[in-house]
Amino acid sequence: MSIRNLARVLGMATGWRALSSLWPVQLRASGTSVPSQMTLPNFLVVGAGRAGTTSLHHYLRQHPDVFIPERKAPSHFYCVGASSGGRLERRLSTRTHFVADPVEYEALFDRWADEHAIGEVSPAYLASTGVAQRVVDRLEGVRIVAILRDPIERVHARYVARRRDGLERTHDFATLVDAELRQPLQLDDTAGTYLAGGFVSHVLQTYFDLIEPDRIRCYLFDDLVRDQRALVADLMEFIGVDPDVELDLGTAHNRSAGTIAGPIRRVVWTRTALARTWLRPHVPEHLRDGAFRIATRSIRRE
Repeated sequence: MSIRNLARVLGMATGWRALSSLWPVQLRASGTSVPSQMTLPNFLVVGAGRAGTTSLHHYLRQHPDVFIPERKAPSHFYCVGASSGGRLERRLSTRTHFVADPVEYEALFDRWADEHAIGEVSPAYLASTGVAQRVVDRLEGVRIVAILRDPIERVHARYVARRRDGLERTHDFATLVDAELRQPLQLDDTAGTYLAGGFVSHVLQTYFDLIEPDRIRCYLFDDLVRDQRALVADLMEFIGVDPDVELDLGTAHNRSAGTIAGPIRRVVWTRTALARTWLRPHVPEHLRDGAFRIATRSIRRE
Protein backbone atom coordinates (compact mmCIF):
# COMPACT_ATOMS: atom_id res chain seq x y z
CA MET A 1 0.00 0.00 0.00
CA SER A 2 1.48 3.35 -1.02
CA ILE A 3 1.79 6.29 1.37
CA ARG A 4 -0.60 8.25 -0.85
CA ASN A 5 -3.24 5.53 -0.69
CA LEU A 6 -2.76 5.13 3.03
CA ALA A 7 -3.28 8.84 3.56
CA ARG A 8 -6.42 8.73 1.41
CA VAL A 9 -7.84 5.77 3.34
CA LEU A 10 -7.14 7.35 6.69
CA GLY A 11 -8.67 10.62 5.58
CA MET A 12 -5.97 12.46 7.47
CA ALA A 13 -4.73 14.92 4.91
CA THR A 14 -7.61 17.38 5.26
CA GLY A 15 -7.50 17.23 9.04
CA TRP A 16 -3.74 17.79 9.00
CA ARG A 17 -4.09 20.97 6.93
CA ALA A 18 -6.88 22.18 9.19
CA LEU A 19 -4.78 21.61 12.29
CA SER A 20 -1.94 23.65 10.80
CA SER A 21 -4.06 26.79 11.19
CA LEU A 22 -3.83 26.44 14.96
CA TRP A 23 -0.11 27.17 15.42
CA PRO A 24 1.50 29.19 16.63
CA VAL A 25 -1.33 30.96 18.46
CA GLN A 26 -0.15 34.57 18.32
CA LEU A 27 -0.67 35.37 21.97
CA ARG A 28 1.85 35.46 24.76
CA ALA A 29 1.65 34.26 28.35
CA SER A 30 0.74 36.85 30.93
CA GLY A 31 2.07 34.64 33.73
CA THR A 32 0.89 31.47 35.40
CA SER A 33 -0.06 30.77 38.97
CA VAL A 34 0.97 28.04 41.36
CA PRO A 35 -1.83 26.14 43.11
CA SER A 36 -2.19 27.43 46.65
CA GLN A 37 -2.47 24.16 48.56
CA MET A 38 0.17 22.05 46.84
CA THR A 39 2.63 22.22 44.03
CA LEU A 40 1.11 20.98 40.80
CA PRO A 41 1.78 21.83 37.14
CA ASN A 42 0.79 25.12 35.60
CA PHE A 43 1.61 23.81 32.14
CA LEU A 44 1.50 20.44 30.38
CA VAL A 45 3.12 19.21 27.18
CA VAL A 46 0.42 16.82 26.00
CA GLY A 47 2.08 15.18 23.00
CA ALA A 48 2.00 13.95 20.41
CA GLY A 49 4.13 10.84 20.74
CA ARG A 50 7.03 10.47 18.27
CA ALA A 51 6.98 14.24 17.71
CA GLY A 52 9.92 15.42 19.79
CA THR A 53 8.39 15.34 23.27
CA THR A 54 11.40 13.59 24.84
CA SER A 55 13.67 16.31 23.50
CA LEU A 56 11.33 19.01 24.86
CA HIS A 57 11.36 17.27 28.25
CA HIS A 58 15.16 17.50 28.39
CA TYR A 59 15.31 21.06 27.06
CA LEU A 60 12.73 22.31 29.57
CA ARG A 61 14.61 20.71 32.46
CA GLN A 62 17.66 22.83 31.65
CA HIS A 63 15.92 26.17 32.22
CA PRO A 64 16.60 27.54 35.74
CA ASP A 65 13.07 28.92 36.09
CA VAL A 66 11.26 25.76 34.94
CA PHE A 67 10.57 22.76 37.15
CA ILE A 68 10.06 19.47 35.33
CA PRO A 69 10.20 16.18 37.28
CA GLU A 70 12.97 13.83 36.27
CA ARG A 71 10.32 11.24 35.45
CA LYS A 72 9.05 11.78 31.92
CA ALA A 73 5.53 10.84 30.91
CA PRO A 74 3.87 10.17 34.28
CA SER A 75 0.60 10.33 32.30
CA HIS A 76 -1.40 10.80 35.49
CA PHE A 77 -4.40 12.47 33.86
CA TYR A 78 -4.57 9.71 31.28
CA CYS A 79 -5.00 6.91 33.79
CA VAL A 80 -6.45 8.50 36.96
CA GLY A 81 -10.15 7.80 37.14
CA ALA A 82 -10.06 5.88 33.87
CA SER A 83 -11.33 2.35 33.40
CA SER A 84 -8.85 -0.40 34.28
CA GLY A 85 -9.95 -2.41 31.25
CA GLY A 86 -9.08 -1.97 27.60
CA ARG A 87 -6.22 -3.25 25.48
CA LEU A 88 -3.34 -5.14 27.09
CA GLU A 89 -0.84 -2.39 26.25
CA ARG A 90 -2.98 0.17 28.06
CA ARG A 91 -3.21 -1.99 31.19
CA LEU A 92 0.51 -2.76 31.14
CA SER A 93 1.51 0.88 30.63
CA THR A 94 -0.80 2.04 33.42
CA ARG A 95 0.74 -0.47 35.80
CA THR A 96 4.43 -0.08 34.94
CA HIS A 97 4.91 3.35 33.30
CA PHE A 98 2.21 5.72 34.48
CA VAL A 99 1.45 7.36 37.82
CA ALA A 100 -2.19 6.75 38.67
CA ASP A 101 -1.98 7.47 42.41
CA PRO A 102 -2.68 11.20 43.06
CA VAL A 103 -0.37 11.25 46.10
CA GLU A 104 2.47 9.72 44.09
CA TYR A 105 1.84 12.22 41.31
CA GLU A 106 1.94 15.17 43.69
CA ALA A 107 5.21 13.82 45.11
CA LEU A 108 6.84 14.26 41.69
CA PHE A 109 6.78 18.01 42.36
CA ASP A 110 8.06 17.93 45.94
CA ARG A 111 11.45 19.29 44.85
CA TRP A 112 9.96 22.44 43.37
CA ALA A 113 12.21 25.33 44.44
CA ASP A 114 10.14 28.39 43.53
CA GLU A 115 10.59 28.06 39.76
CA HIS A 116 7.96 30.10 37.92
CA ALA A 117 6.88 27.42 35.46
CA ILE A 118 5.96 23.95 36.70
CA GLY A 119 5.12 21.26 34.20
CA GLU A 120 5.43 17.77 32.87
CA VAL A 121 5.53 16.04 29.49
CA SER A 122 3.10 13.17 28.81
CA PRO A 123 2.29 12.23 25.20
CA ALA A 124 -0.55 10.01 26.43
CA TYR A 125 -2.53 13.18 27.10
CA LEU A 126 -3.16 13.38 23.37
CA ALA A 127 -4.27 9.76 23.14
CA SER A 128 -7.60 9.97 24.97
CA THR A 129 -10.64 12.22 24.79
CA GLY A 130 -11.10 11.86 28.55
CA VAL A 131 -7.90 13.62 29.57
CA ALA A 132 -8.82 17.27 29.02
CA GLN A 133 -11.71 17.21 31.50
CA ARG A 134 -9.54 15.57 34.18
CA VAL A 135 -6.88 18.21 33.61
CA VAL A 136 -9.17 21.22 33.97
CA ASP A 137 -10.87 19.68 37.00
CA ARG A 138 -7.53 19.58 38.82
CA LEU A 139 -5.28 22.24 37.30
CA GLU A 140 -6.90 25.66 37.29
CA GLY A 141 -5.39 28.04 34.76
CA VAL A 142 -3.15 25.37 33.23
CA ARG A 143 -1.44 26.05 29.89
CA ILE A 144 -1.35 23.36 27.22
CA VAL A 145 1.47 22.74 24.74
CA ALA A 146 1.09 20.32 21.83
CA ILE A 147 3.62 19.44 19.15
CA LEU A 148 2.12 17.77 16.10
CA ARG A 149 3.66 15.75 13.31
CA ASP A 150 2.54 14.56 9.89
CA PRO A 151 0.31 11.62 10.91
CA ILE A 152 1.68 9.19 8.35
CA GLU A 153 5.27 9.88 9.40
CA ARG A 154 4.34 9.64 13.08
CA VAL A 155 2.55 6.31 12.69
CA HIS A 156 5.54 4.81 10.90
CA ALA A 157 7.96 6.31 13.43
CA ARG A 158 6.02 4.60 16.22
CA TYR A 159 6.30 1.29 14.40
CA VAL A 160 10.06 1.72 13.84
CA ALA A 161 10.65 2.65 17.49
CA ARG A 162 8.67 -0.32 18.76
CA ARG A 163 10.55 -2.64 16.41
CA ARG A 164 13.82 -1.19 17.69
CA ASP A 165 12.81 -1.78 21.31
CA GLY A 166 11.50 -5.32 20.83
CA LEU A 167 7.90 -4.31 21.43
CA GLU A 168 6.63 -5.13 17.95
CA ARG A 169 7.23 -8.57 16.40
CA THR A 170 5.50 -7.98 13.06
CA HIS A 171 8.16 -7.49 10.38
CA ASP A 172 5.87 -6.04 7.72
CA PHE A 173 4.34 -2.63 8.40
CA ALA A 174 1.74 -3.16 5.65
CA THR A 175 0.41 -6.18 7.56
CA LEU A 176 -0.30 -3.99 10.58
CA VAL A 177 -1.91 -1.34 8.40
CA ASP A 178 -4.23 -3.85 6.74
CA ALA A 179 -5.25 -5.31 10.12
CA GLU A 180 -6.05 -1.92 11.64
CA LEU A 181 -7.99 -0.78 8.60
CA ARG A 182 -10.58 -3.43 9.50
CA GLN A 183 -11.21 -1.67 12.81
CA PRO A 184 -12.66 1.76 13.69
CA LEU A 185 -9.96 4.41 13.40
CA GLN A 186 -11.37 7.31 15.40
CA LEU A 187 -11.32 6.13 18.99
CA ASP A 188 -11.77 7.73 22.39
CA ASP A 189 -8.60 5.94 23.51
CA THR A 190 -5.86 5.02 21.03
CA ALA A 191 -3.40 3.19 23.33
CA GLY A 192 -1.86 0.18 21.62
CA THR A 193 -2.80 1.32 18.09
CA TYR A 194 -0.89 2.63 15.11
CA LEU A 195 -3.31 4.15 12.61
CA ALA A 196 -5.91 5.23 15.17
CA GLY A 197 -3.11 6.93 17.07
CA GLY A 198 -2.56 9.15 14.04
CA PHE A 199 -5.92 10.82 14.62
CA VAL A 200 -5.43 13.62 17.14
CA SER A 201 -7.72 16.43 15.96
CA HIS A 202 -10.75 15.14 17.90
CA VAL A 203 -8.63 14.78 21.05
CA LEU A 204 -7.07 18.22 20.63
CA GLN A 205 -10.52 19.66 20.19
CA THR A 206 -11.47 18.53 23.72
CA TYR A 207 -8.81 20.92 25.07
CA PHE A 208 -10.12 23.81 22.98
CA ASP A 209 -13.64 23.02 24.20
CA LEU A 210 -12.58 23.47 27.83
CA ILE A 211 -9.62 25.86 27.82
CA GLU A 212 -9.29 29.38 26.42
CA PRO A 213 -7.35 29.41 23.14
CA ASP A 214 -4.74 31.82 24.51
CA ARG A 215 -3.71 29.13 27.01
CA ILE A 216 -3.04 26.55 24.27
CA ARG A 217 0.02 26.60 22.02
CA CYS A 218 0.46 24.17 19.12
CA TYR A 219 3.70 23.58 17.23
CA LEU A 220 4.84 21.48 14.31
CA PHE A 221 7.51 18.80 14.61
CA ASP A 222 8.91 20.04 11.29
CA ASP A 223 9.54 23.43 12.91
CA LEU A 224 11.38 21.77 15.80
CA VAL A 225 13.63 20.03 13.27
CA ARG A 226 14.10 23.16 11.16
CA ASP A 227 14.76 25.71 13.94
CA GLN A 228 14.59 24.17 17.38
CA ARG A 229 16.03 27.26 19.07
CA ALA A 230 13.23 29.49 17.80
CA LEU A 231 10.55 26.97 18.77
CA VAL A 232 11.99 26.42 22.26
CA ALA A 233 12.32 30.17 22.82
CA ASP A 234 8.67 30.68 21.84
CA LEU A 235 7.65 27.85 24.18
CA MET A 236 9.60 29.40 27.07
CA GLU A 237 7.94 32.75 26.50
CA PHE A 238 4.52 31.06 26.36
CA ILE A 239 5.01 29.49 29.81
CA GLY A 240 6.23 32.81 31.20
CA VAL A 241 10.00 32.38 31.57
CA ASP A 242 13.02 34.07 30.01
CA PRO A 243 13.29 32.83 26.40
CA ASP A 244 16.90 34.03 26.07
CA VAL A 245 18.47 31.64 28.58
CA GLU A 246 21.17 29.63 26.80
CA LEU A 247 20.26 25.94 26.58
CA ASP A 248 22.03 22.93 25.15
CA LEU A 249 19.83 21.89 22.24
CA GLY A 250 22.45 19.83 20.47
CA THR A 251 20.94 16.42 21.21
CA ALA A 252 17.75 15.03 19.70
CA HIS A 253 16.51 12.52 22.27
CA ASN A 254 14.83 9.14 21.63
CA ARG A 255 14.85 9.22 17.84
CA SER A 256 12.97 6.37 16.20
CA ALA A 257 15.91 5.80 13.80
CA GLY A 258 15.81 2.09 12.88
CA THR A 259 17.14 -1.32 13.88
CA ILE A 260 20.03 -1.71 16.31
CA ALA A 261 22.99 -2.65 14.10
CA GLY A 262 25.12 -4.75 16.47
CA PRO A 263 23.63 -8.27 16.57
CA ILE A 264 24.52 -8.93 20.22
CA ARG A 265 23.24 -5.58 21.43
CA ARG A 266 20.14 -5.96 19.28
CA VAL A 267 19.31 -9.37 20.73
CA VAL A 268 19.96 -8.26 24.31
CA TRP A 269 17.91 -5.08 23.93
CA THR A 270 14.93 -6.53 22.06
CA ARG A 271 14.67 -9.75 24.07
CA THR A 272 14.64 -7.87 27.39
CA ALA A 273 11.72 -5.59 26.47
CA LEU A 274 9.31 -7.15 28.98
CA ALA A 275 11.89 -7.11 31.79
CA ARG A 276 12.72 -3.47 31.07
CA THR A 277 9.04 -2.60 31.15
CA TRP A 278 8.57 -4.13 34.59
CA LEU A 279 11.81 -2.63 35.96
CA ARG A 280 11.18 0.86 34.59
CA PRO A 281 9.50 2.32 37.71
CA HIS A 282 12.44 1.17 39.86
CA VAL A 283 15.35 2.41 37.74
CA PRO A 284 16.33 6.11 37.71
CA GLU A 285 15.82 7.86 34.41
CA HIS A 286 19.51 8.71 33.94
CA LEU A 287 20.39 5.00 34.15
CA ARG A 288 17.62 4.09 31.69
CA ASP A 289 18.82 6.80 29.31
CA GLY A 290 22.40 5.56 29.61
CA ALA A 291 21.37 2.01 28.77
CA PHE A 292 19.36 3.27 25.81
CA ARG A 293 22.29 5.27 24.45
CA ILE A 294 24.59 2.25 24.70
CA ALA A 295 22.07 -0.03 23.01
CA THR A 296 21.28 2.39 20.17
CA ARG A 297 24.70 3.94 19.52
CA SER A 298 24.78 2.20 16.13
CA ILE A 299 21.50 2.17 14.20
CA ARG A 300 20.63 0.72 10.80
CA ARG A 301 18.07 3.04 9.20
CA GLU A 302 14.68 1.70 8.14
